[in-house]
Amino acid sequence: MANRMTLPAEGQEKDVLLVLDKQQGKVSAVKGIDKDGNLQTVPPTRGGEFMQVDRNSDVFSNFISNFFRKFQDTSGLELFSVRASEVELHAKAIEDNHRNPTPEGNKRAEMLRVPKPDFHEFKQGYRFDPAKIDWENLKKVGITADTLKNTRDFDRVMRGYKSRNTYTVSGTVGGFYLKPTDVKLSFYQAKDGTVVPKLHGVQQDEKLLQRPYNGHEFTKQEQSNLQSIGNLGSIAQIKDPKSGEPIPVFVSRDRYTHELEYMRADKWKCPDTICNVKVSPEQKAAFEAGQAVKMENLQFRDGTKRSAYLQVSAVERGLEFLPRSAVQFLQQGQQPAEQQVAGIKDGKGVEFNGHVQPGAQGKSPDKIQPKDVTPAAESRTQVAVNSEGKTNEATKQGKEPLKQGQDKPTAKQKEKQEKAQDKSLKADKPKKSKGMKM
Repeated sequence: MANRMTLPAEGQEKDVLLVLDKQQGKVSAVKGIDKDGNLQTVPPTRGGEFMQVDRNSDVFSNFISNFFRKFQDTSGLELFSVRASEVELHAKAIEDNHRNPTPEGNKRAEMLRVPKPDFHEFKQGYRFDPAKIDWENLKKVGITADTLKNTRDFDRVMRGYKSRNTYTVSGTVGGFYLKPTDVKLSFYQAKDGTVVPKLHGVQQDEKLLQRPYNGHEFTKQEQSNLQSIGNLGSIAQIKDPKSGEPIPVFVSRDRYTHELEYMRADKWKCPDTICNVKVSPEQKAAFEAGQAVKMENLQFRDGTKRSAYLQVSAVERGLEFLPRSAVQFLQQGQQPAEQQVAGIKDGKGVEFNGHVQPGAQGKSPDKIQPKDVTPAAESRTQVAVNSEGKTNEATKQGKEPLKQGQDKPTAKQKEKQEKAQDKSLKADKPKKSKGMKM
Protein backbone atom coordinates (compact mmCIF):
# COMPACT_ATOMS: atom_id res chain seq x y z
CA MET A 1 0.00 0.00 0.00
CA ALA A 2 1.25 3.45 -0.89
CA ASN A 3 1.93 5.91 1.90
CA ARG A 4 -0.40 8.83 2.52
CA MET A 5 0.56 11.82 0.38
CA THR A 6 2.96 14.31 1.86
CA LEU A 7 3.93 17.40 -0.11
CA PRO A 8 7.63 17.28 -0.96
CA ALA A 9 9.95 20.22 -0.85
CA GLU A 10 10.10 22.66 -3.77
CA GLY A 11 11.65 21.03 -6.85
CA GLN A 12 11.11 17.51 -5.47
CA GLU A 13 7.33 17.17 -5.97
CA LYS A 14 6.26 13.87 -7.45
CA ASP A 15 3.44 12.90 -9.79
CA VAL A 16 0.13 11.13 -9.27
CA LEU A 17 -1.53 9.00 -11.92
CA LEU A 18 -5.15 9.75 -12.78
CA VAL A 19 -7.28 7.25 -14.68
CA LEU A 20 -10.34 8.26 -16.71
CA ASP A 21 -13.07 5.65 -17.12
CA LYS A 22 -14.68 6.86 -20.35
CA GLN A 23 -17.82 4.78 -19.89
CA GLN A 24 -18.58 6.24 -16.47
CA GLY A 25 -17.06 9.63 -17.22
CA LYS A 26 -15.25 9.47 -13.90
CA VAL A 27 -11.64 10.28 -12.96
CA SER A 28 -9.91 8.45 -10.08
CA ALA A 29 -6.40 8.50 -8.65
CA VAL A 30 -4.28 5.34 -8.90
CA LYS A 31 -3.41 3.74 -5.59
CA GLY A 32 -1.67 0.67 -7.06
CA ILE A 33 -2.34 -2.85 -8.32
CA ASP A 34 -3.40 -5.57 -5.89
CA LYS A 35 -1.94 -9.10 -5.70
CA ASP A 36 -4.55 -10.35 -8.19
CA GLY A 37 -3.51 -7.73 -10.73
CA ASN A 38 -6.55 -5.51 -10.31
CA LEU A 39 -6.20 -1.73 -10.50
CA GLN A 40 -6.78 0.02 -7.17
CA THR A 41 -8.12 3.57 -7.24
CA VAL A 42 -9.19 6.22 -4.74
CA PRO A 43 -11.01 9.56 -5.09
CA PRO A 44 -8.66 12.31 -6.38
CA THR A 45 -8.74 14.46 -3.27
CA ARG A 46 -5.83 16.12 -1.50
CA GLY A 47 -4.39 13.94 1.25
CA GLY A 48 -5.46 10.68 -0.40
CA GLU A 49 -3.36 7.50 -0.40
CA PHE A 50 -1.99 7.92 -3.89
CA MET A 51 0.85 6.15 -5.54
CA GLN A 52 3.43 8.89 -6.05
CA VAL A 53 6.29 8.46 -8.50
CA ASP A 54 9.00 10.45 -10.19
CA ARG A 55 7.85 10.84 -13.80
CA ASN A 56 11.42 10.21 -15.04
CA SER A 57 12.08 7.19 -12.83
CA ASP A 58 12.17 3.52 -13.72
CA VAL A 59 9.35 2.89 -11.20
CA PHE A 60 7.05 5.12 -13.25
CA SER A 61 8.09 3.53 -16.57
CA ASN A 62 7.74 0.00 -15.22
CA PHE A 63 4.30 0.69 -13.75
CA ILE A 64 3.04 2.14 -17.03
CA SER A 65 4.44 -0.82 -18.97
CA ASN A 66 2.95 -3.34 -16.55
CA PHE A 67 -0.40 -1.53 -16.59
CA PHE A 68 -0.78 -1.73 -20.34
CA ARG A 69 0.52 -5.31 -20.42
CA LYS A 70 -2.00 -6.41 -17.81
CA PHE A 71 -4.99 -4.52 -19.18
CA GLN A 72 -4.82 -5.43 -22.86
CA ASP A 73 -8.16 -3.72 -23.58
CA THR A 74 -7.49 -0.18 -22.40
CA SER A 75 -9.64 1.52 -25.01
CA GLY A 76 -12.07 2.59 -22.27
CA LEU A 77 -9.32 3.88 -19.97
CA GLU A 78 -6.92 6.79 -20.21
CA LEU A 79 -4.01 7.60 -17.90
CA PHE A 80 -2.82 11.08 -16.97
CA SER A 81 0.17 12.20 -14.93
CA VAL A 82 -0.28 15.31 -12.78
CA ARG A 83 1.53 17.01 -9.91
CA ALA A 84 0.42 15.75 -6.50
CA SER A 85 -0.44 19.24 -5.30
CA GLU A 86 -2.75 19.78 -8.34
CA VAL A 87 -4.54 16.43 -8.32
CA GLU A 88 -8.05 17.82 -7.57
CA LEU A 89 -7.74 20.65 -10.09
CA HIS A 90 -6.68 18.45 -12.97
CA ALA A 91 -9.10 15.63 -12.13
CA LYS A 92 -12.07 18.03 -12.35
CA ALA A 93 -10.75 19.64 -15.55
CA ILE A 94 -10.32 16.21 -17.24
CA GLU A 95 -13.83 15.11 -16.21
CA ASP A 96 -15.40 18.37 -17.43
CA ASN A 97 -13.60 18.20 -20.78
CA HIS A 98 -14.69 14.58 -21.27
CA ARG A 99 -18.35 15.64 -20.85
CA ASN A 100 -18.03 18.89 -22.82
CA PRO A 101 -14.88 18.82 -24.99
CA THR A 102 -13.26 22.12 -26.00
CA PRO A 103 -10.10 22.80 -28.07
CA GLU A 104 -8.42 24.29 -25.02
CA GLY A 105 -9.51 21.39 -22.79
CA ASN A 106 -8.36 18.81 -25.35
CA LYS A 107 -4.98 20.49 -25.59
CA ARG A 108 -4.60 20.50 -21.81
CA ALA A 109 -5.63 16.83 -21.52
CA GLU A 110 -3.20 15.85 -24.29
CA MET A 111 -0.32 17.48 -22.40
CA LEU A 112 -1.14 15.41 -19.30
CA ARG A 113 -2.01 12.12 -21.04
CA VAL A 114 0.39 9.17 -20.54
CA PRO A 115 0.92 7.56 -23.97
CA LYS A 116 0.61 3.82 -24.38
CA PRO A 117 4.08 2.22 -24.71
CA ASP A 118 5.08 1.11 -28.20
CA PHE A 119 4.84 -2.63 -27.64
CA HIS A 120 6.05 -4.83 -30.45
CA GLU A 121 3.70 -7.10 -32.29
CA PHE A 122 3.58 -10.68 -31.06
CA LYS A 123 4.25 -12.29 -34.43
CA GLN A 124 3.37 -15.84 -35.30
CA GLY A 125 6.35 -18.08 -34.62
CA TYR A 126 7.57 -16.01 -31.67
CA ARG A 127 8.34 -18.03 -28.57
CA PHE A 128 8.24 -14.97 -26.32
CA ASP A 129 5.82 -12.08 -26.15
CA PRO A 130 7.83 -8.83 -26.54
CA ALA A 131 5.25 -7.08 -24.35
CA LYS A 132 6.23 -9.29 -21.40
CA ILE A 133 9.91 -8.35 -21.50
CA ASP A 134 11.18 -5.78 -19.04
CA TRP A 135 12.89 -3.56 -21.62
CA GLU A 136 13.49 -0.79 -19.10
CA ASN A 137 15.62 -3.06 -16.93
CA LEU A 138 17.51 -4.40 -19.95
CA LYS A 139 18.16 -0.83 -21.06
CA LYS A 140 20.24 -0.32 -17.91
CA VAL A 141 23.02 -2.48 -19.37
CA GLY A 142 22.81 -0.89 -22.82
CA ILE A 143 20.45 -3.12 -24.84
CA THR A 144 17.12 -1.92 -26.20
CA ALA A 145 14.53 -3.33 -28.57
CA ASP A 146 15.72 -0.84 -31.20
CA THR A 147 19.29 -2.10 -30.76
CA LEU A 148 18.13 -5.62 -31.58
CA LYS A 149 16.05 -4.40 -34.52
CA ASN A 150 18.97 -2.49 -36.00
CA THR A 151 21.14 -5.64 -35.98
CA ARG A 152 18.26 -7.85 -37.18
CA ASP A 153 18.45 -9.93 -34.02
CA PHE A 154 14.99 -9.00 -32.69
CA ASP A 155 12.97 -11.68 -34.49
CA ARG A 156 15.71 -14.22 -33.79
CA VAL A 157 15.76 -13.80 -30.00
CA MET A 158 11.94 -13.61 -29.85
CA ARG A 159 11.85 -17.04 -31.51
CA GLY A 160 14.04 -18.46 -28.75
CA TYR A 161 17.47 -18.35 -30.40
CA LYS A 162 20.67 -16.75 -29.17
CA SER A 163 21.57 -13.49 -30.93
CA ARG A 164 24.03 -13.76 -33.81
CA ASN A 165 25.65 -10.45 -32.95
CA THR A 166 27.47 -9.46 -29.78
CA TYR A 167 26.66 -6.38 -27.71
CA THR A 168 28.82 -4.39 -25.31
CA VAL A 169 27.04 -4.21 -21.96
CA SER A 170 27.88 -2.33 -18.78
CA GLY A 171 26.09 -0.78 -15.84
CA THR A 172 24.70 -1.61 -12.41
CA VAL A 173 22.41 -4.63 -12.22
CA GLY A 174 20.95 -6.01 -9.01
CA GLY A 175 23.41 -4.01 -6.94
CA PHE A 176 26.41 -5.28 -8.90
CA TYR A 177 28.48 -3.28 -11.35
CA LEU A 178 28.93 -4.97 -14.70
CA LYS A 179 32.14 -3.84 -16.35
CA PRO A 180 32.04 -3.32 -20.14
CA THR A 181 32.08 -6.72 -21.81
CA ASP A 182 30.87 -8.29 -25.06
CA VAL A 183 27.96 -10.72 -24.81
CA LYS A 184 25.34 -12.49 -26.86
CA LEU A 185 21.70 -12.28 -25.76
CA SER A 186 18.90 -14.80 -25.38
CA PHE A 187 15.71 -15.09 -23.33
CA TYR A 188 14.15 -17.87 -21.28
CA GLN A 189 10.86 -18.25 -19.46
CA ALA A 190 11.08 -18.52 -15.68
CA LYS A 191 8.80 -20.76 -13.61
CA ASP A 192 6.57 -17.81 -12.74
CA GLY A 193 5.99 -17.13 -16.44
CA THR A 194 8.17 -14.04 -16.69
CA VAL A 195 10.55 -13.70 -19.64
CA VAL A 196 14.11 -13.23 -18.39
CA PRO A 197 17.13 -12.05 -20.44
CA LYS A 198 20.29 -14.15 -20.40
CA LEU A 199 23.71 -12.67 -21.20
CA HIS A 200 26.26 -15.05 -22.74
CA GLY A 201 29.79 -13.76 -22.05
CA VAL A 202 32.98 -14.99 -23.72
CA GLN A 203 34.46 -17.99 -21.90
CA GLN A 204 38.25 -18.14 -21.65
CA ASP A 205 38.47 -21.61 -20.07
CA GLU A 206 41.01 -23.48 -22.22
CA LYS A 207 40.31 -26.81 -20.47
CA LEU A 208 36.53 -26.67 -20.93
CA LEU A 209 36.53 -29.41 -23.59
CA GLN A 210 38.70 -31.67 -21.45
CA ARG A 211 36.08 -31.86 -18.72
CA PRO A 212 32.97 -34.11 -18.71
CA TYR A 213 29.94 -32.38 -20.21
CA ASN A 214 26.78 -33.53 -18.43
CA GLY A 215 28.40 -36.93 -17.96
CA HIS A 216 29.92 -37.22 -21.45
CA GLU A 217 33.70 -37.15 -21.88
CA PHE A 218 34.88 -35.77 -25.22
CA THR A 219 37.40 -37.81 -27.19
CA LYS A 220 40.41 -36.08 -28.77
CA GLN A 221 38.64 -36.13 -32.13
CA GLU A 222 35.45 -34.64 -30.63
CA GLN A 223 37.47 -31.91 -28.93
CA SER A 224 39.14 -31.11 -32.24
CA ASN A 225 35.76 -31.02 -34.03
CA LEU A 226 34.20 -28.69 -31.47
CA GLN A 227 37.18 -26.38 -31.54
CA SER A 228 37.72 -26.26 -35.31
CA ILE A 229 34.25 -26.85 -36.77
CA GLY A 230 31.94 -25.86 -33.92
CA ASN A 231 29.92 -29.11 -33.92
CA LEU A 232 30.61 -32.49 -32.34
CA GLY A 233 30.17 -34.44 -35.58
CA SER A 234 28.30 -37.30 -33.88
CA ILE A 235 25.55 -38.00 -31.34
CA ALA A 236 26.51 -37.86 -27.67
CA GLN A 237 24.73 -39.47 -24.74
CA ILE A 238 24.46 -37.05 -21.83
CA LYS A 239 22.53 -36.96 -18.57
CA ASP A 240 19.44 -34.79 -18.75
CA PRO A 241 20.18 -31.92 -16.30
CA LYS A 242 16.56 -32.06 -15.08
CA SER A 243 15.72 -35.76 -14.92
CA GLY A 244 19.18 -37.35 -14.88
CA GLU A 245 18.07 -39.76 -17.62
CA PRO A 246 20.44 -40.47 -20.55
CA ILE A 247 19.41 -38.61 -23.70
CA PRO A 248 20.91 -38.44 -27.24
CA VAL A 249 22.00 -34.94 -28.19
CA PHE A 250 23.80 -32.82 -30.74
CA VAL A 251 26.54 -30.76 -29.04
CA SER A 252 27.92 -27.52 -30.47
CA ARG A 253 30.31 -24.81 -29.37
CA ASP A 254 29.54 -21.15 -29.95
CA ARG A 255 32.32 -19.94 -32.22
CA TYR A 256 32.50 -16.56 -30.44
CA THR A 257 31.61 -17.11 -26.79
CA HIS A 258 33.00 -20.73 -26.74
CA GLU A 259 29.92 -21.77 -24.77
CA LEU A 260 28.80 -25.40 -25.16
CA GLU A 261 25.16 -26.07 -25.99
CA TYR A 262 23.14 -29.19 -26.68
CA MET A 263 19.92 -30.05 -28.53
CA ARG A 264 18.02 -33.33 -28.30
CA ALA A 265 18.71 -35.47 -31.34
CA ASP A 266 15.59 -37.62 -30.96
CA LYS A 267 13.34 -34.58 -31.29
CA TRP A 268 14.95 -33.07 -34.41
CA LYS A 269 13.58 -33.89 -37.84
CA CYS A 270 15.60 -33.42 -41.01
CA PRO A 271 13.81 -31.36 -43.70
CA ASP A 272 12.90 -33.03 -46.99
CA THR A 273 14.40 -30.24 -49.09
CA ILE A 274 17.12 -27.63 -48.58
CA CYS A 275 17.20 -24.62 -50.91
CA ASN A 276 14.95 -26.43 -53.39
CA VAL A 277 17.19 -29.51 -53.44
CA LYS A 278 15.77 -32.82 -52.25
CA VAL A 279 17.64 -34.42 -49.35
CA SER A 280 18.46 -38.06 -50.12
CA PRO A 281 17.90 -40.83 -47.53
CA GLU A 282 21.68 -41.18 -47.17
CA GLN A 283 22.07 -37.45 -46.55
CA LYS A 284 19.23 -37.48 -44.02
CA ALA A 285 20.89 -40.34 -42.16
CA ALA A 286 24.19 -38.44 -42.12
CA PHE A 287 22.54 -35.24 -40.83
CA GLU A 288 20.69 -37.18 -38.12
CA ALA A 289 24.00 -38.76 -37.08
CA GLY A 290 25.49 -35.28 -36.59
CA GLN A 291 27.77 -35.41 -39.62
CA ALA A 292 28.57 -32.60 -42.05
CA VAL A 293 27.07 -33.11 -45.53
CA LYS A 294 27.99 -31.45 -48.80
CA MET A 295 24.88 -30.43 -50.77
CA GLU A 296 25.24 -29.75 -54.49
CA ASN A 297 23.52 -27.08 -56.62
CA LEU A 298 21.62 -25.36 -53.81
CA GLN A 299 19.34 -22.62 -55.20
CA PHE A 300 19.71 -19.35 -53.29
CA ARG A 301 17.39 -16.33 -53.26
CA ASP A 302 19.70 -14.28 -55.46
CA GLY A 303 19.20 -16.83 -58.23
CA THR A 304 22.62 -18.43 -57.96
CA LYS A 305 23.35 -22.13 -57.50
CA ARG A 306 26.16 -23.16 -55.20
CA SER A 307 27.40 -26.15 -53.27
CA ALA A 308 27.82 -25.92 -49.51
CA TYR A 309 28.49 -27.97 -46.40
CA LEU A 310 25.69 -28.15 -43.83
CA GLN A 311 25.54 -29.68 -40.36
CA VAL A 312 23.17 -29.73 -37.40
CA SER A 313 24.10 -27.02 -34.89
CA ALA A 314 22.80 -26.97 -31.32
CA VAL A 315 23.59 -23.25 -31.22
CA GLU A 316 21.40 -22.58 -34.27
CA ARG A 317 18.80 -25.17 -33.15
CA GLY A 318 18.91 -26.81 -36.57
CA LEU A 319 20.92 -26.99 -39.78
CA GLU A 320 23.59 -24.36 -40.43
CA PHE A 321 25.84 -23.51 -43.36
CA LEU A 322 29.37 -24.15 -42.17
CA PRO A 323 31.79 -21.18 -42.37
CA ARG A 324 34.85 -21.33 -44.58
CA SER A 325 37.27 -22.14 -41.75
CA ALA A 326 35.18 -25.15 -40.72
CA VAL A 327 34.97 -26.36 -44.32
CA GLN A 328 38.75 -26.11 -44.69
CA PHE A 329 39.22 -28.23 -41.57
CA LEU A 330 36.78 -30.80 -42.92
CA GLN A 331 38.51 -30.96 -46.28
CA GLN A 332 41.91 -31.42 -44.65
CA GLY A 333 40.52 -34.35 -42.74
CA GLN A 334 39.17 -35.84 -45.96
CA GLN A 335 42.52 -35.74 -47.81
CA PRO A 336 44.06 -39.14 -48.65
CA ALA A 337 46.60 -40.56 -46.24
CA GLU A 338 50.20 -39.54 -46.69
CA GLN A 339 51.95 -41.35 -49.52
CA GLN A 340 54.52 -43.73 -48.05
CA VAL A 341 57.79 -44.43 -49.90
CA ALA A 342 60.73 -46.78 -49.34
CA GLY A 343 64.09 -47.29 -50.97
CA ILE A 344 64.90 -43.60 -51.48
CA LYS A 345 68.65 -43.01 -51.19
CA ASP A 346 70.26 -40.30 -49.08
CA GLY A 347 73.35 -38.25 -49.94
CA LYS A 348 75.67 -41.20 -49.19
CA GLY A 349 73.63 -43.65 -51.26
CA VAL A 350 72.06 -45.33 -48.24
CA GLU A 351 68.35 -46.17 -48.53
CA PHE A 352 65.78 -44.71 -46.10
CA ASN A 353 62.00 -44.73 -45.60
CA GLY A 354 59.66 -41.76 -45.38
CA HIS A 355 56.50 -40.12 -46.74
CA VAL A 356 56.02 -37.77 -49.66
CA GLN A 357 55.58 -34.11 -48.78
CA PRO A 358 52.18 -32.52 -49.63
CA GLY A 359 53.58 -30.56 -52.58
CA ALA A 360 54.82 -33.73 -54.25
CA GLN A 361 51.76 -35.90 -53.55
CA GLY A 362 50.74 -37.75 -56.70
CA LYS A 363 54.19 -37.92 -58.30
CA SER A 364 55.03 -41.24 -59.88
CA PRO A 365 57.55 -43.26 -57.80
CA ASP A 366 60.32 -42.96 -60.39
CA LYS A 367 60.14 -39.15 -60.26
CA ILE A 368 60.21 -38.74 -56.48
CA GLN A 369 63.46 -37.16 -55.31
CA PRO A 370 64.99 -37.28 -51.78
CA LYS A 371 64.08 -33.59 -51.31
CA ASP A 372 60.38 -34.53 -51.85
CA VAL A 373 60.44 -36.98 -48.94
CA THR A 374 60.19 -36.37 -45.22
CA PRO A 375 62.21 -39.12 -43.50
CA ALA A 376 60.41 -41.48 -41.17
CA ALA A 377 61.27 -41.06 -37.49
CA GLU A 378 63.82 -43.87 -37.51
CA SER A 379 65.63 -42.36 -40.54
CA ARG A 380 65.83 -38.71 -39.53
CA THR A 381 69.33 -38.88 -37.98
CA GLN A 382 70.59 -40.98 -40.88
CA VAL A 383 69.46 -38.44 -43.50
CA ALA A 384 70.62 -35.46 -41.43
CA VAL A 385 74.15 -36.95 -41.15
CA ASN A 386 74.48 -38.50 -44.60
CA SER A 387 72.72 -35.87 -46.73
CA GLU A 388 73.05 -32.62 -44.77
CA GLY A 389 76.39 -33.15 -43.02
CA LYS A 390 74.88 -32.55 -39.61
CA THR A 391 76.37 -34.19 -36.53
CA ASN A 392 75.63 -34.72 -32.89
CA GLU A 393 77.80 -35.86 -29.98
CA ALA A 394 77.48 -39.49 -31.04
CA THR A 395 78.27 -38.97 -34.72
CA LYS A 396 80.70 -36.04 -34.82
CA GLN A 397 83.80 -38.27 -34.99
CA GLY A 398 82.37 -40.75 -37.50
CA LYS A 399 83.59 -40.90 -41.06
CA GLU A 400 81.46 -43.80 -42.23
CA PRO A 401 77.87 -43.07 -43.41
CA LEU A 402 75.06 -44.20 -41.11
CA LYS A 403 73.13 -47.24 -42.24
CA GLN A 404 69.34 -47.36 -42.67
CA GLY A 405 67.59 -46.66 -39.36
CA GLN A 406 70.89 -45.96 -37.60
CA ASP A 407 71.13 -42.95 -35.29
CA LYS A 408 74.56 -43.57 -33.75
CA PRO A 409 77.74 -45.51 -34.57
CA THR A 410 77.85 -49.25 -33.90
CA ALA A 411 80.30 -50.64 -31.34
CA LYS A 412 82.63 -51.67 -34.17
CA GLN A 413 82.40 -48.25 -35.82
CA LYS A 414 82.98 -46.57 -32.48
CA GLU A 415 86.09 -48.71 -31.89
CA LYS A 416 87.44 -47.79 -35.32
CA GLN A 417 86.70 -44.10 -34.57
CA GLU A 418 88.61 -44.28 -31.28
CA LYS A 419 91.60 -46.03 -32.93
CA ALA A 420 91.63 -43.48 -35.72
CA GLN A 421 91.45 -40.70 -33.14
CA ASP A 422 94.37 -42.18 -31.11
CA LYS A 423 96.47 -42.57 -34.26
CA SER A 424 95.76 -38.98 -35.18
CA LEU A 425 96.80 -37.76 -31.75
CA LYS A 426 100.08 -39.76 -31.90
CA ALA A 427 100.90 -38.36 -35.32
CA ASP A 428 100.45 -34.85 -34.02
CA LYS A 429 102.54 -35.44 -30.84
CA PRO A 430 106.18 -33.97 -31.15
CA LYS A 431 109.05 -36.48 -30.93
CA LYS A 432 111.48 -36.40 -27.93
CA SER A 433 114.93 -35.00 -28.72
CA LYS A 434 117.75 -37.53 -27.93
CA GLY A 435 120.43 -34.78 -27.69
CA MET A 436 123.79 -34.44 -29.49
CA LYS A 437 126.21 -37.38 -29.64
CA MET A 438 129.72 -36.58 -28.37
